[in-house]
Formats: sequence, structure tokens, C-alpha cells
Amino acid sequence: MTTPLSPDTPAGTTADEAVRRRRLLGVGLRADLVDLRDTARDMSLRTTPGGVDLDMVEGLDAFTQDLAVGLTTLRGSDPFNARFGFLGLSPLAEQTSPAITREALRSAVAQVVAADPRVRRITDLTATTPTPGSRSLDITVSFECISGDSATVEVSGLASGGTFGLEIPS
Repeated sequence: MTTPLSPDTPAGTTADEAVRRRRLLGVGLRADLVDLRDTARDMSLRTTPGGVDLDMVEGLDAFTQDLAVGLTTLRGSDPFNARFGFLGLSPLAEQTSPAITREALRSAVAQVVAADPRVRRITDLTATTPTPGSRSLDITVSFECISGDSATVEVSGLASGGTFGLEIPS
């Protein structure tokens, strides 16, 4: 029995590689951003020969989406998993020094990414220094997955309407 390849599967990927990625990195419902100026997400629908169904995301796309959701969820706000989420709100709201804010956010991002068992190691983590009076900054984290894939997630500009949680092709 063969498993059909998803439309999100990278070109040149064999069916065995696709199954391996799905098992290692996961499968989930596609949850696209409602608006680029917000962190709200909504499930997506797709048209099928039988009608309409929930759209799915798998492999590296599912994994980067999971990380983006984790980085926009306040730790402790999920009543079913109080350990899920991001501890980066406090530095943005409480720190007065841009340099300390940047390092506290870098640490919070590293904690979220490194806590996921699908991450083998973080290879790079950069953060811009916030401008005076601003409470937003750009963070880019690159990592290696247990599947051997490399990925980058960019967290940027929530307050300024920039894009958030996009996978950058490596």
C-alpha cells in the first residue's frame, strides 16, 4: 500500500521519505494567520472531490507551524497543558533596557524550541536590538530536526504588522 504524497511535500521526495517525515515531525490541521497584524489563527478548509474538508499540514510545515503557535501562546494560558507556551511577554512588558530585553527574549525562544523533542539542536538564534520606545523586535531561530532537515522560523514585528512564524527555505 502506498501513501499519497501531500501537496506540501518538497519536490523530489520519495514516498518513504514523506512517511518518515510525517512520523518524525507530525501531522496537524492547517492553522493560517487570520491577519498579519495579529497572532490569531484559524483552521483552513480545502476542496475535495467529496466536498469540503479540513486542510492538513505535515512534516516540516506542521513542525514549524507548531513552533510558531508555541511562540505566540503565553505559557500557562492553555488549561490542558500549563507547560506549553512562551515566557517572552514579561521581558517585553517589564524590561527597560533594550539589550536585556533582547537577551531575555533570545533565552525564551531557545527554551521553547529546545524543549520540543523534534529538535536535534539549535544552530543559530539572532535577535535585533529593539529601538527605544518599541516593544517589538525580530528573532530568527535556525535548528536541525530529528529528521535531518534544517529549518528556520522567523518571529518578527507583531506590533508593527510584520509577518510572524514563517518558515524560511534553507
